[in-house]
Amino acid sequence: MVGLNEAQREAVTSPSTLILCLAGAGSGKTTVLTSRVAYLHQEKRVGTSNMLCLTFTRLAGKEMKERVMKLVGTQEGQNLFCNTFHAFAVSVLREWGQKIGIDKNFTIYDQEDRQAILEVIIQEFGGKTTLKKVLKILSEGLEEQSEERRVISEYEYRLKQNNAVDLDNLINMVNILWRDNREVLDYYKRIYTYVFVDEFQDTNEEQMDMINLLNPPTLFIVGDDFQAIYGWRGARVDYIIDLPIRRPKCQVVKLEDNYRSTQQIVEAANNLIKHNTQQTEKKLIAQKSGIEIERLSFDNESVESKGILDLIVKLHSDGVNYKDIAVLCRTNYQLDKIAGTMDYLNVPVHRVSGSDDPFKKRDVKLLLAWLDVWLNRRDSNSLKKVFNFPKTYFQPMEIQRMNMEATMADCTLYEVIERMDCGFMTDIGKLDKWFRDAGHAGKYPTTCLKGVIEALGLRDYYQQAGLENRKNDLERAWKYTNIWEISKDRLEEDCSLSAFLKWLRYRDIQEKLFEEQDAVKLMTVHASKGLEFDTVIVSGLNQGVFPSKKSADPEEERRLFYVAITRAKNRLYLTWPKQKEDWSGKLVEQQKSRFIGEILGM
Repeated sequence: MVGLNEAQREAVTSPSTLILCLAGAGSGKTTVLTSRVAYLHQEKRVGTSNMLCLTFTRLAGKEMKERVMKLVGTQEGQNLFCNTFHAFAVSVLREWGQKIGIDKNFTIYDQEDRQAILEVIIQEFGGKTTLKKVLKILSEGLEEQSEERRVISEYEYRLKQNNAVDLDNLINMVNILWRDNREVLDYYKRIYTYVFVDEFQDTNEEQMDMINLLNPPTLFIVGDDFQAIYGWRGARVDYIIDLPIRRPKCQVVKLEDNYRSTQQIVEAANNLIKHNTQQTEKKLIAQKSGIEIERLSFDNESVESKGILDLIVKLHSDGVNYKDIAVLCRTNYQLDKIAGTMDYLNVPVHRVSGSDDPFKKRDVKLLLAWLDVWLNRRDSNSLKKVFNFPKTYFQPMEIQRMNMEATMADCTLYEVIERMDCGFMTDIGKLDKWFRDAGHAGKYPTTCLKGVIEALGLRDYYQQAGLENRKNDLERAWKYTNIWEISKDRLEEDCSLSAFLKWLRYRDIQEKLFEEQDAVKLMTVHASKGLEFDTVIVSGLNQGVFPSKKSADPEEERRLFYVAITRAKNRLYLTWPKQKEDWSGKLVEQQKSRFIGEILGM
C-alpha cells in the first residue's frame, strides 16, 4: 500500500469483519476507504458489484467512485454502488416498491411539497390546527388521536393516491419493505456482502436500522465524532461513540495524522474539542507549520463586513485566488449582510445556498412539474402546479368541481381530466407525441427539458413577451442538468429522467451551486462540511450567535466550530463585532464567543 501511513495501512488491510475507522479531520479518510475497496478487489478477489458504499453527500460518493475507478479500472469501478442513503433507497423502491404499493415512477415530495399539501388539508378540515403543530407531531411520530394526527393520516392517504413518497420517509419505506418481504431483504444481503458507511457520526435511527437489517458479513465504518453536527435533524453521535461497547469484536483504527492544516490550526482544533465530554479519545497531529491564526474584532457588523472585504482584497493582491477563500457564518442571516457588502463593492462572490438555485426559479419549477406529471400521472400535486402554466387551463371553480368528481369516483384527478376535451389534454398529447418521436433520446433529462419547452411553445412565448430573463433561467437549468447527466454517465449510473427528478428532491446543498469559478465562497458552516480551502474566515463569532443560544446541545455547537476551523489549510481568520443592532436599531454591546478563548487553551 504505497503512500499510506501505518494506521491507514492497518485500516485498509485488516482482516476484521467489523472495523470502525475513527478518521480525524484531514486525515485521509477518502484515501483509506477507496484503498480498502481496491485492496479487497485486487488482493482478496471481491467483486465491486458485491460492495455497497453509503455516503452522506453525492459529491463525496462521486469523488470516491472516481478514485476507485483509477485504482481498479473503469469497468470495475463503475460496478460499485457508491452514493447516498437516499439514492440507495430510491434504487430499492424503484426495483421492489410495487410490493408495498409504490409504482417505479413514484414522485418524491420534499419539504416544500409537504408543507403546501398539509396547509391545503388543514384548510379543508376547517382550519382547526396549524402547520407548526402538525409538523411537530409528524417529526415526533406521536400516535395519539388528535386533529393533527387526522391531518397527517389524510396526507399519508394522498401520498398513496399520488404514487408519491415523502423525502423524510424514503429510507424508512425501504426498511418497511425489507421487514415485510424477507425475500427482498435476502436478495440485497446476497449481493452486498461488503458494506462501507462514510460519515457514520451523522447516522440517524432510520439509517442505522437499514444497516442493521442488511447486517453484512463485513462492515467498514468511517467517521469522526468530533464532526457530528446533525443532531438537530435526528443524527445520533452515540452510535459511533458506543459502537465498540455494543459490538466488542469491533476493531477500532484511529487516523490522527492531519495532512490538511498547519500546526497552528490543528493545535487550535485540539484545544477547542477537548472541552467536550461526550466523545472518543483521539488527537490530531499536524504535518506542517504555518502562520498564526488572526483574531479580529470590529466596532459593529457593518464595520466587520467591510473589514472582511478589505482583508479579502489584500489577500488577493498578495496572490491568493478568490476561489481559495471561504467566508463561513453560523447563519444565513449573517451571510446576507456580508454578501450585500461584497456585491456593492464588486468582489466576485459565490453564495453556496439555495437562494440562487437555477431549479428553484418559477418557470423551471413548473417545467419540472410538467415532467413529473408526464412520468407519474397519479401525482395530483404536480398536476395542479401546471394548471396555470404556460397558460390558464382551468378556472378555480372547474378545479374544485374536478377534485370533487375525483373524490366521488375514487379515481385520480388526471383520470377525470383525461375524459375531457380541453386544451390541457391537447398539450399533454403534444408532449406524448414528442416523447414517442424522440425514442431512446427521450430518456435523458436534457432532451426531456428541451422536449417540454418545444411541446409547450415556450421559446416563442418568451420571445414575443420579451421575457429574456426567464429564457435565461431555462438555459441555466439546462446547463446544470447537462453537468449532472455527464457526471452520472461517466460513472455508469442511472441518468434517466426519473432518476434526475428524484435527485432534485434529495440533493445536498453543496450540489445545488458548487461550480468552479474564481469567486470567494460564502456559506454556512454546515454547508462547508467535507470541503477545504486555503484560507478560511469565520465571522460573527459572538456569544449567543456561535455558539447559538437556540441550540439545545452546546457540545454540538463546539463540534460545528471545530468543523469550521478545520476547513482551513493555511490561513484562518476569526472575526466578531463588539456591538450589534437590536430590533429597534439601537447598538448593543456583544460578548465574543467563548470558543475564541477555548482555542487558545483557556
